[in-house]
Amino acid sequence: MSRLQHLLHLAKRTLTLLAAFCLAVMTALVVAQVVFRYGLNAASSFTEELARYAMIWMALFAAAVGVREASHIRIDFVPELLARLAPRLNRVLRFLLDLVSLTVFLVLLWYGVDATMFAMGQSSPGLQIPLGFPYAAVPIAFGFAAVFALARLLTAGEDAP
Repeated sequence: MSRLQHLLHLAKRTLTLLAAFCLAVMTALVVAQVVFRYGLNAASSFTEELARYAMIWMALFAAAVGVREASHIRIDFVPELLARLAPRLNRVLRFLLDLVSLTVFLVLLWYGVDATMFAMGQSSPGLQIPLGFPYAAVPIAFGFAAVFALARLLTAGEDAP
């Protein structure tokens, strides 16, 4: 395994663990919210908001992992047909689709950084933290997605992830 492949695998594994951690935190917070609200008749002011942020981070980390594993939902009728009829054209199509994906990820990264910087001046209603912290999930996740898409482009002829 090359050094680049090792780093990509490490990044994917880290993102997977972070997504799992966010899922566990979200689950614990929702259970605590239910217990406090209905069992103890005392609603917590921060659990719903923190659970929402954990869900956002989890979903975006998992989306980046999905780019690395090429496991996103897709309609593969045309690529499967091309793979049988014109394998060379199929490779060109897959390369173009990965290029479009990379472009979208870079745009989301760019605007995610912009939105995060803008949101740093605002506070969340429950936790009273800068909204830039929850917003930071967008540029971080799409930065990793862009790196994973670029790796797919660089290894287009190989069997990657």
